[in-house]
Amino acid sequence: MKPVKLSSTFQQVFFTAVCFTLLSGVGSLWLSDKGNLTPEQARVFETCNTTWNLGITTVFGMLSAKAAGLLSEAKSDNDDAQNSSD
Repeated sequence: MKPVKLSSTFQQVFFTAVCFTLLSGVGSLWLSDKGNLTPEQARVFETCNTTWNLGITTVFGMLSAKAAGLLSEAKSDNDDAQNSSD
């Protein structure tokens, strides 16, 4: 199995999405631990919660898209290897 090469652009976008997702998740957990939230804190909590949900979706979407691309490359490599051996 050959090593997977990821472009630096993909890596930068992926890790940025992961960082923002984790940051908003931590903020959401921290605010949820507070007793009574002011209206402003409640809005920040809602924003963090929404960002967390969107971030998780984005991270898994990026991973599945990359995995699908890698699987199609592997399949085409196997097909090329079988055709050349015939």
